[in-house]
Amino acid sequence: MRPLLLIGCGAFGRVHLAALARLGLSDRVLGVEPDPAMRAACPGLRFVADLAEGLAQCGAAIIATPVPTHAALARQVLEAGLDLFLEKPATETAAESAALARLAAARGRIVQLGLYFRFHPKAQALHAMARAGEFGRLHYLAARMSGLKRARGDSGALLNDAVHFADLLPWIAGAAPIQVFAQIADPLGRGREDLAVIQLRFASGLIGLIEAGCVLPGRWPDTVVPGAETRKEVMVAGSAALAEVDFATEEFTLRRGAHEAGPGGAWLPRHAPREVPAIPAADPVAVVAAELAAFLRAVESRVPQGPDLIEGGVAPLAILDAARRSAQDHRVVEVAP
Repeated sequence: MRPLLLIGCGAFGRVHLAALARLGLSDRVLGVEPDPAMRAACPGLRFVADLAEGLAQCGAAIIATPVPTHAALARQVLEAGLDLFLEKPATETAAESAALARLAAARGRIVQLGLYFRFHPKAQALHAMARAGEFGRLHYLAARMSGLKRARGDSGALLNDAVHFADLLPWIAGAAPIQVFAQIADPLGRGREDLAVIQLRFASGLIGLIEAGCVLPGRWPDTVVPGAETRKEVMVAGSAALAEVDFATEEFTLRRGAHEAGPGGAWLPRHAPREVPAIPAADPVAVVAAELAAFLRAVESRVPQGPDLIEGGVAPLAILDAARRSAQDHRVVEVAP
């Protein structure tokens, strides 16, 4: 296999580099990074002079650059005939991702989206339980990725945080939402939404909620920014079981059972004591290594092993596009199929 090209050596680009080292692939990676400080932070990585040189030498690329650069860089990679691992969010809008999907199909290229929680063991456990019917009929999904955090310069709460769960909640549900109602705010006055609350409704009657933002109370120390605090939580509720996952502390709790009719017209919870399923913990490098291992299997087999530009790009971005319209128009918005 030809070398891998890592485009972007910022904080998460360096996580990719550590993940590739864990896979034993350090000697097969070339880097593209115009910032001297970022290059200095990656000792041992061989850098090419520019993107054109890297595309000419490599067989696949990883894009880990600021969000506004994704669409143009991805197009260059695909037009050069390389397979692509594209960090989330794929692009800024669903339309941009759809255009890239058409290009990838025309060129016969594998594209996998870097949707972190798809490869987290505890999120995978929630997905497997939901697909096996262990929750019964789902009636509520909620996710919170918020706290007192860094306000990124390249994106707001929707593309930085909410995108994770605009993908994860439909993945757990096994269906896309049909309606969105959202509120977004710019409390820092910097021209980007730094607070977003998104309500989802599914055809089954399932209700979803996503909270994202960097101006709210956190719960646990942020692993990236000193002094910051964060929450990364998911709740799943169904007719046969309830579950909560705190990704920051790797806690997974489960209660099986249901409400039953009682005296006087009351319905009482008849749930078993809390369970703590034995699901392995996973640090960020391990999760990204799992993502990249799947991508490399896909490159080798030519069979996708993870979310592509439609499932992992267009689908969650259609929800976020609808959230922007909902907040702007103060109304419920139908999600484009």
